Amino acid sequence: MFFKSIRFKVLLWYILFLTLTLSIFSFILYKGFHKELFDGLDDLLSVRAEGVVDSVIAYWDIPYQGKLATSDIDEVRLADFVATARGWVEEKRRDPELMSLFVRITDIKGVVIIASKSMPHIVQLESDDFKDVAGGIESFDTVSGESIKGEQIKFRIYSKPITIGSEVRYIVQVAGPASLVSIALGKLRIMLFILIPLTIILAAIPGVILVSLTLHPVDNMVRTLRQITAENLKLRLHIPDTKDEIKRLADTFNDMIDRLDRSFSSHNRFIQNISQELKVPMNDLQEDLEGAVDKELSKEEQGLLIKRASKSLNVFSKTIDNLLILSQIDDSMTPFEIRKVNLNRLIDHVIKQIRSQASEKDIELFFSSLEEVIIDGDDKQLKQLVTNLIDNAIKYTYRNGKVSVSVEKANGHARISVGDTGIGISKDEIPYIFDRFYQVKKSRSSSQSFGLGLSSVRLIVEEHKGSVSVDSEEGKGSTFTVFLPISYQG
Repeated sequence: MFFKSIRFKVLLWYILFLTLTLSIFSFILYKGFHKELFDGLDDLLSVRAEGVVDSVIAYWDIPYQGKLATSDIDEVRLADFVATARGWVEEKRRDPELMSLFVRITDIKGVVIIASKSMPHIVQLESDDFKDVAGGIESFDTVSGESIKGEQIKFRIYSKPITIGSEVRYIVQVAGPASLVSIALGKLRIMLFILIPLTIILAAIPGVILVSLTLHPVDNMVRTLRQITAENLKLRLHIPDTKDEIKRLADTFNDMIDRLDRSFSSHNRFIQNISQELKVPMNDLQEDLEGAVDKELSKEEQGLLIKRASKSLNVFSKTIDNLLILSQIDDSMTPFEIRKVNLNRLIDHVIKQIRSQASEKDIELFFSSLEEVIIDGDDKQLKQLVTNLIDNAIKYTYRNGKVSVSVEKANGHARISVGDTGIGISKDEIPYIFDRFYQVKKSRSSSQSFGLGLSSVRLIVEEHKGSVSVDSEEGKGSTFTVFLPISYQG
């Protein structure tokens, strides 16, 4: 379980990045140290060689004072040069770094003229490299050699040509053991191999502590969330006194719990209210149907009972239709079938179906339209929208009142208006009448309403990229206005 936790993942990434960073740093450090050591050794070799070269050139610049014949001058002077050069190659310096260097002088063919007595056997340079030096090009090389004790050692050797007059006459080679550099680099490698894992281990300890401290508020939230159930939605997460992501997470969870609490409360109220609402017409329906089969009743009385039963069934049908609309839109179960819809014909058809309901309350139902309005939409959903608005207006209009319906074009939209002379809506209720399961005050209706009709109206309008608003005054009536884009594309 721990290895799947975010605590372990954060710690693992922390260690991986730390390891990568230290590895890159160690690589750069090693390469830099390697270069510095070899550059330092090369400088020593170069300084030692320059001293020998300067001595050789100075010697050959001095005119020969002997009285020998001309043919003997070079031979005699060469012997003198060798004797003199021995002092150069055997010269001891006070600098201890120069004491481990070896010097030899060769001719341009590689034949050794003079070399340090302690000079180990050093493998001759490659023929191509030696030709380059004889041609006047100095070079640094790492070669194998055998020490006085017979041990195989790597040497760093610097070869510098000596030009007498205009031609290369000799080559000075200064060598130093590269083993000292290798030993130093080896020690550095050992230190890095030890220090990197040790540093990672030591850094992992505070890493574990920091991760635990960082995720401690999350652990507290998890414990609190486990205590929250449908029956205990009043419990809230502790919000830390910070402005970081943890606080935003706690705020988000609390907002979600608030919404769940309101949703559960609304659903519970809805179940209670819908049960009470449907219980009355259900009982009436049962009584009417039982009475309708009573043979002692006249045909007129039986017809009246059947008519009342039909009204009860109509209540059930509207409630179920609205519930289906809400569930289908919420779950995207039924995609809209977009087509050309003639709003004039659609509204006229709805009014014909619902006019009998208005007649029972002696309500005058008017429909006016100055022009044909056609939009792109789902005719079934739009029919339900218009039906809900007109049904709502008739329900809350006084007997002998008026309900007026109109449709027209306005700024590229179809405007549908449904007005009534009913009891109106209080300003306090207007912001909530489109909320699902909202129950209006009893003073507004003898029959409770749960916001299903108006809630489905809002959802249908939103699905058609439109808007709905209401203008109402208590005791004078209400006007619902819907705007739908004429060129709507689903």
